[in-house]
Amino acid sequence: MAFQFKRKESVRKAVRRLAQRGIEKALRDLAHCGRIEAVHEVRKEIKQLRALLRLVCAAMDESDYRRYSKRLREAARLLAAARDAWVRVNALAGLTGHFKQELAPRPFRQIRGILAADCRKEQAEMSRSEAARDVGRILESLSGKVAYLRLERSGWSALGPGVQRSYRAGRQGYQLAREAGSPAVFHEWRKRVKDLYYQVGLLRAIWPEQMAAAEAELRRLGQWLGDDHDLVLLAGPSALERLKKKAADEADALRTLVDHRHKQLRARALALGAKFYEEKPSVFCKRLGQYWKRWRCGPKRVGSAV
Repeated sequence: MAFQFKRKESVRKAVRRLAQRGIEKALRDLAHCGRIEAVHEVRKEIKQLRALLRLVCAAMDESDYRRYSKRLREAARLLAAARDAWVRVNALAGLTGHFKQELAPRPFRQIRGILAADCRKEQAEMSRSEAARDVGRILESLSGKVAYLRLERSGWSALGPGVQRSYRAGRQGYQLAREAGSPAVFHEWRKRVKDLYYQVGLLRAIWPEQMAAAEAELRRLGQWLGDDHDLVLLAGPSALERLKKKAADEADALRTLVDHRHKQLRARALALGAKFYEEKPSVFCKRLGQYWKRWRCGPKRVGSAV
């Protein structure tokens, strides 16, 4: 229950608690930023914090919301290069694992060597640079501020607009991805999916079975869209051009494989998106609001679907 809302806890108190817990965890992970995996964990915590702020943005002072969001974006940006280098290594491993029956043993040796060297370089740079200390200062500053975070609304009126906004943004992202299909559009859709995924997780206790099912679908959708974006980082135009200079044959083969995987992942994401986003945003929000109100009234289990 540590990273969920509690039945007898006010929304304001819960948001302060959740924000401070998230910042504390990010700071603990940041202490190990010499490991690229820890950098990834810090960025994940920052995304969760931003999703929490988006959940209650309608109840916050607008200038506070913008200021906190800007600082969190800045912190994430400072860690982006190291995280991206780690992502490329893992994206290649995932790609070759998916197509292992069609590939020779240990394929793309030259490219693996290039990416591993990039990762070591970024890891060393992160250890030497001021980036981690700057991120730490940002998070510590925000920790002091969120301890006194003010909300102008309470209960579902503080949360409902954020839920509806996230669902609407995800629904619009799905529609744009279906129509346009560009990597940038799919990436933007993924961000909105992750927002709602984190928010549904925070609200899991209001009806564990229903919310866990929604969370699982959003996790799957976010994973497919995340894998798709990681392949863009691995073999997008600029990345591929660089690889071609050092391993032309392997780069051409990689591009063919990546194109095939993009089609698979995007088809799966669009199929699940069509199912998940079939409700209108107002209907989705109203349904969760009913779960919330019944849950807050007492410990009695909800007996029938709403």
